[in-house]
Amino acid sequence: MTDNNQKRIVIIGAGIAGLSTAFLLRDFGRKNGFQFDLKILESAQRHGGATRTDISEGYLCEWGPNGFLDNEPTTFDLVKKLELDSELVKANENSNKRYIFHGGALRKLPMAPPAFLVSDILPLPSRLRVLMEFFIAKKTKNSDETVDSFARRRLGDGFAKYLLDPMVSGIFAGNTKELSLKSVFPKMVEMEREHGGLFKAMIAKKAAAKKYNTTSGGPSGPNAILHTFKTGMGHLTDTLADSLSGSIKLNQPVTSVNRENGKFRVFVEKRSFEADFVILACPSFAAADMIKDISNPVSDAIRGIYHAPVDVVCHGHHSSGSEFDPNGFGVLIPRSEGIRSLGTLWSNSIFPGQAPNGDFLLRTIIGGAHDPQIVELNEDLLHRTAAQDHKLVMGIQSEAIFKQVFRHKKGIAQYNIGHSIKVAASEQLEKDLPGLYFTGASYRGVSVNGCIKDAFRIANDFKKLVGKCQ
Repeated sequence: MTDNNQKRIVIIGAGIAGLSTAFLLRDFGRKNGFQFDLKILESAQRHGGATRTDISEGYLCEWGPNGFLDNEPTTFDLVKKLELDSELVKANENSNKRYIFHGGALRKLPMAPPAFLVSDILPLPSRLRVLMEFFIAKKTKNSDETVDSFARRRLGDGFAKYLLDPMVSGIFAGNTKELSLKSVFPKMVEMEREHGGLFKAMIAKKAAAKKYNTTSGGPSGPNAILHTFKTGMGHLTDTLADSLSGSIKLNQPVTSVNRENGKFRVFVEKRSFEADFVILACPSFAAADMIKDISNPVSDAIRGIYHAPVDVVCHGHHSSGSEFDPNGFGVLIPRSEGIRSLGTLWSNSIFPGQAPNGDFLLRTIIGGAHDPQIVELNEDLLHRTAAQDHKLVMGIQSEAIFKQVFRHKKGIAQYNIGHSIKVAASEQLEKDLPGLYFTGASYRGVSVNGCIKDAFRIANDFKKLVGKCQ
């Protein structure tokens, strides 16, 4: 083994992004005879980041993501490498039933155009305006556009206000009037650019499906299915951490990363480590502080990526005697309804077994870009807010028999207008300083799929760089 094969890698952050990247690099090294000095530095007392599961009194509660969709092949590649295939659980078919709280009532979200036409989800004029999308000319300028602007331009004000707003809040906890369309929904930009509109793109996709004798017109399709693991999403990060246990160093807050004599130096309190590769798999606001000496402009750029506060409130109820029977995915709430919660997932209706027999589990999201003041509420007020909203939205009068809160003061990254410029700045620095990488939910995808896909990007680039050294 030559010295060139001995690479020193420091990964900062032991969440899903850092752990996935570390596993893929080690997997590559073992298969190709490379020896790595790998260190994963985590500032917290445990691994996993927001991808953690808490099982208490028979209730399975997720700190962060409650699953991942089956439309990203790299996630399943990683699951297969970890030999976790048998642990996967698909969402119940009932989870296809999704609801919007609008006009003081739960309304089922229509999943097909004919059902949409006869539904009461929107007033008739708004429904007809949606159908006019087919005749709306495509945008000619290549400028950044907000999600709200796109929706109003192509689908009308009613759709933007009462449907898209709660859907986006449910995914990003964001403000549609600030979020960048090309950063959060790049496929919609592509559909308009290549086909002239959304309906025209769907027609083209159906034609492709017929041609290739598939149901989706492609390998991933629009009707992706949510998956998790039998013991929750934390099983993924726990398994990754177990495979990397000798490399993970907890309670190691990195203060800065410098460049010296063609190498990187990572500083942790009074110690430092020299590295050939440094992977910043921590939130962008943390990475910004670390790289000030390397590039102040990039530091300023990624510091500008806002992370909205989000609180996850879990309530368990006995089914017997309850006024409500959760049967579906959950309910989303438009901001126009004046209710503080963004929405509630009906956890054990999505994944049976996430609550004791005879009980049901509600997972309510509060906060986001519209409500940053949520950080001022204590846990008791959060529980009371959730209970009040459950009563208004679902008619639940009974007291929860199980309560838990997970707080994320700097939670979900907001890909607002100009986000692509900030990401481009970090990508340019990666090119200027080979061996330095920025990854995680702050940049190219807030989901588990987005983080794992980016881990594969880094692993593939790493292979090329290592190959040049031989």
